[in-house]
Amino acid sequence: METENTVKPMDLYKVHVAVVLKGSRDPEGETILRDVVLAGGINYVAKVVSGKYLSFTVKSSNGEEAVKLVTNLCRDLRIFNPTVHKLIVLGVEYGGSSGC
Repeated sequence: METENTVKPMDLYKVHVAVVLKGSRDPEGETILRDVVLAGGINYVAKVVSGKYLSFTVKSSNGEEAVKLVTNLCRDLRIFNPTVHKLIVLGVEYGGSSGC
């Protein structure tokens, strides 16, 4: 039987996110499209978007909370600039018990 003072063990979750430009030109993506993809003879790719991939392993009680923690962390610590970037949550993986 649990009491209010019982500490519940936290699980580990790996949250995968991408930071991409929103609405502005993406010179790196344009260069990859023009100089690599199209120059390589591939004509079915219409656009390439470059960005930054990040993976956070966090202690959380569930996956939904883990995503909220990471989203807030990225926004509050200015890991991305919400004026020019978009944060995309790519997925969350259960990583097991943290033993905490």
